[in-house]
Amino acid sequence: MRRTLAVAFVLGLGLALVSAYVLARQIAGPIRRLALATRRVQDGDYSVEIDVRSGDEIGVLSAAFRGLVSDLKEKANLVEYLISTSGAASTAPLRVSRPSRQPGDALLPGTVFANRYEVKELLGMGGMGVVYRAFDRELQEPVAIKTLRPEALGGDGVALERFKQEIRLARKITHRNVVRTYDLGEIGGTYYLTMEYVEGTPLKQLITARGPLPVAVTLTIGKQLCRALEVAHEQGVIHRDIKPQNIVVEPNGFLKVMDFGIARLANRPREKGLTQEGMSIGTPDYMSPEQLSGMELDVRSDLYSTAVVLFECLTRHVPFEADSVYALIARHLEEQPPDPRTFNSEIPEALAQVILTAMAKEPADRYQSALALHDALAAIG
Repeated sequence: MRRTLAVAFVLGLGLALVSAYVLARQIAGPIRRLALATRRVQDGDYSVEIDVRSGDEIGVLSAAFRGLVSDLKEKANLVEYLISTSGAASTAPLRVSRPSRQPGDALLPGTVFANRYEVKELLGMGGMGVVYRAFDRELQEPVAIKTLRPEALGGDGVALERFKQEIRLARKITHRNVVRTYDLGEIGGTYYLTMEYVEGTPLKQLITARGPLPVAVTLTIGKQLCRALEVAHEQGVIHRDIKPQNIVVEPNGFLKVMDFGIARLANRPREKGLTQEGMSIGTPDYMSPEQLSGMELDVRSDLYSTAVVLFECLTRHVPFEADSVYALIARHLEEQPPDPRTFNSEIPEALAQVILTAMAKEPADRYQSALALHDALAAIG
């Protein structure tokens, strides 16, 4: 009996050790491969493949790693495209264009604004205000300053309320694909907004100079844009003015969406004066039919505008063009969008269908969320 028990104990111990060794190999093997793959990625090699497909924690880690490598590869391809196009011998390098003239009340370079911000240059002008590059003397970092034009108030406080609303909404959004909003201030009756300063190429300029963009580049832009909108929509914020002019591509391959100045809470009750029925806020080329009709908007309006942006990236054309604003609005409301392949035959059919679905006249026929549109683009490549 003692001998039998001893043999059984030794056999049991041996089996336990063998089982532990096999389990350790099953766990250590994938981890070792992940570690080696991480080193290759650090060296800039994004061709690594992790074939772990289990449903346990190692499988989840492997899936997350594959997603990370895919994102890094896409950004690397976008950076490579930006470098190759800017350095092409047959074309001039891309440079961010600045306004050729300054308004009479513009702040001059060297001016210290609000006793804190040293103005460096004028970046742009719009219907709501003027944007400058400046240096924050207190925090010792560059910022962008957007001042509100006094005449934009219109005497009824509507523009001022929109401007105050911009900071309340935009400060809720913190994401690498969204230009961060810092603070709202007022000096001498002039309201201003401080924001993250982004050094990059406006997407509109990239399309104009180099478009149509390659399919892979467009997919990368589309997926990053969807991620930015997903975060904003989760906060109840609709951008309402998605267009290439409001999108900047940084040299490192990150896309930044800016100008949430005309956004408002998606589920906020209407307030007289802020968005009256029939009042359209945005750019007609990229606006959804419901926005052009002055209707209440939801997140699907931004998805329509996103599809128009992708259409323009691939074709260098917007879907609808007309000689007047009224004719343009009529086309958006009444006509079906053209297939982008009529302008560029290299567009995959699957991508063309994604764009056309997102541009459906009825919001119910579109993708219902930015995540759904992102996943549809990710399924293509």
